[in-house]
Amino acid sequence: MSQHDLFIQKWVEYLNNATDAEMSRIAARKLGEAKDPVAVPHLLRALENRPDDVRLAAARALGEIGDRQAVKSLVGLLHDRNPLVASAAADALGEIADASAVPALVSILRDYKERSSRHFQIHGYNRGLYMAAVQALNRIGTPEALRAVATYHR
Repeated sequence: MSQHDLFIQKWVEYLNNATDAEMSRIAARKLGEAKDPVAVPHLLRALENRPDDVRLAAARALGEIGDRQAVKSLVGLLHDRNPLVASAAADALGEIADASAVPALVSILRDYKERSSRHFQIHGYNRGLYMAAVQALNRIGTPEALRAVATYHR
């Protein structure tokens, strides 16, 4: 086993240690920096039923790795109860730059501007998520994404 493989294995073990959230958060950061797709399934699991700071770190790491298999889970986090986690998911989607995330990101802009969605009614004013969605759409750069930014971000 190579040094890199041992490095990934060690940090995956720390990530999966549910009793030490601080080490899990550090592990997510290290796995993101390593940019190894082997870590993606483990980071996806860390998005579920873990403390918010671990989920936030896992979302950021998934963005750094840039693997498209994370898009569906990150889209699901756009309406997370914690606006920091939702914003990290939007940032990660921008880094991955997969066009399949555009409709979900556009809905964030539309909901923010219309202030009529259930998400807005529950969570209220969330400029951070709105700006993260704008930046993600600009990074994705498809005509649909850029049109949405021009429509909702004036």
